[in-house]
Amino acid sequence: MSKALKRIINIIIDIIVVLILIVSILVVTLSLTSKSSGVPNIFGIAPLSVQSDSMKDTFNTGDLIFSTVTNDPGEKYEVGDVVTFPMEIKGEDVLNSHRVVEVINDKSITYYRTQGDNKDTNPEPDKDLQTSSKIVAKYTGVKIPGLGTVLSFIRTQLGFFLCILLPMILFFVYEAIRVIMNLLAYNKEKALETAQAAVNSSELTEELKKKAIEEYLASIGQQQNTDSENEPTVQTPAESDNSEADS
Repeated sequence: MSKALKRIINIIIDIIVVLILIVSILVVTLSLTSKSSGVPNIFGIAPLSVQSDSMKDTFNTGDLIFSTVTNDPGEKYEVGDVVTFPMEIKGEDVLNSHRVVEVINDKSITYYRTQGDNKDTNPEPDKDLQTSSKIVAKYTGVKIPGLGTVLSFIRTQLGFFLCILLPMILFFVYEAIRVIMNLLAYNKEKALETAQAAVNSSELTEELKKKAIEEYLASIGQQQNTDSENEPTVQTPAESDNSEADS
């Protein structure tokens, strides 16, 4: 695998990890704010998953809608506002978003009658009236189709494990393997450098040895020649007799 391809893969993985971390922070923040204010929100903006078609075509099941947190007892609402309030459905407390269809002033208390826009599922207004102290948010008109289903799944235990924990575990395993591979590559490179230096040093030593041997042999040869020249001449008796006879 080329270095360029490795770099591209690492960049893609880093981007995915950053996105997972952002989603993790958002999920945790939504969970904490839901317990404190009654509605999950980030800086006063509540992303809510639509669980039914009671407001079809304004928004549909699976949409993610954005509402402004307004759980203020003094907040005033008007006819046409889409508000969110807690209610019990099949024994479970949920957040329901319906449109205000009537404002009822009763002495010092203001009540709001609500109804879903889908007249097939909500032909009549809701039975219970709402007050400002019960309403927790007001729809901003901003929605993202289909994203509510994803957010709802991530907030489940299975979804959190598959979308957050499992990718993070795989990322840490990948990073551990990458660190080990880098260490092995670094050690291999250092070993090659050390071996190359040893080879170079060994070659230099052999050259010096060869040169030293040649110089030593040359010096021995010169010494032998010098000794031969300085050696005295010795004549034998036979050589002396022959010399006298010749004379």
